[in-house]
Amino acid sequence: MARWQRQAAGKDAFQVFAGKVRDHKDLECRWAVLQETRVEYFRGEHFASFLRNHPELMEVLESDRNLEVEDIANVLLMKNLLVRCVHVVKIVQPGKRKLSSWPAHLEIFPDQVFSDNDAFFAWTFVKQ
Repeated sequence: MARWQRQAAGKDAFQVFAGKVRDHKDLECRWAVLQETRVEYFRGEHFASFLRNHPELMEVLESDRNLEVEDIANVLLMKNLLVRCVHVVKIVQPGKRKLSSWPAHLEIFPDQVFSDNDAFFAWTFVKQ
């Protein structure tokens, strides 16, 4: 029995999947502050391209292999493994020409639905 199969036996498949994605070095993540807590976050567009480039990670989801990237992300949001975020500072800082592409401070976006257009997503579970 493979390691991920043993893990899946005790955990939800999406939780195991989220852990594998979070630990993968090819998903570009950064750190920011969300509600006074330091979180690791990524862009929706990077998540979508990452899953397209690594279909082998879908094996963890076994029966749900035919899910689209958007469906997988929405399940992760529904299970509170992810939260959608936006910039706290939405104005250009003095001395700068444009808004930071990787903000240092985030706030929770009211509509918790996946989007790969200029959206940020933070992991909400503790890494093990």
